[in-house]
Amino acid sequence: MLSLRNKFAAWTAVAVLGASSLFAAQTPAGGGHGHGRMGAFLSSYLNLTPAQQTQAQAIFQNARQTGQPVRQKLRQTRQSLQAAVQSNNAAQIQQLAASEGSQIGQLAAIHGAAMAKVYQMLTPDQQQKLANLRQARRAARQARS
Repeated sequence: MLSLRNKFAAWTAVAVLGASSLFAAQTPAGGGHGHGRMGAFLSSYLNLTPAQQTQAQAIFQNARQTGQPVRQKLRQTRQSLQAAVQSNNAAQIQQLAASEGSQIGQLAAIHGAAMAKVYQMLTPDQQQKLANLRQARRAARQARS
């Protein structure tokens, strides 16, 4: 039974982690991370109405577009950081690491704002179901440590 509980906890954790793409449209050809299936699972689990699904898709699409320039800059920063590490340039490593942290923070803020908008459109019952998923994720994380 413990194995089944661990599997459930792992799936719950994956579900909550995939929430940023909760209602992602179909994955583009040749890429993506499979968030569409996770979005379908959460949409079904939370029993979202078609209007809620459409609204959430729009919110997350906007967040993806807003975050795209930051993700591109982050990719460049990481490449520069790798070059600085290879050339043993300590000052540049410090500067680029600080830049990387700031860019990650920007992406977290974009993600958080999108999640807040989606959370506000959920009914109290749906919010409770989502809270239960998050609680199961926390419990699974604590059980592993």
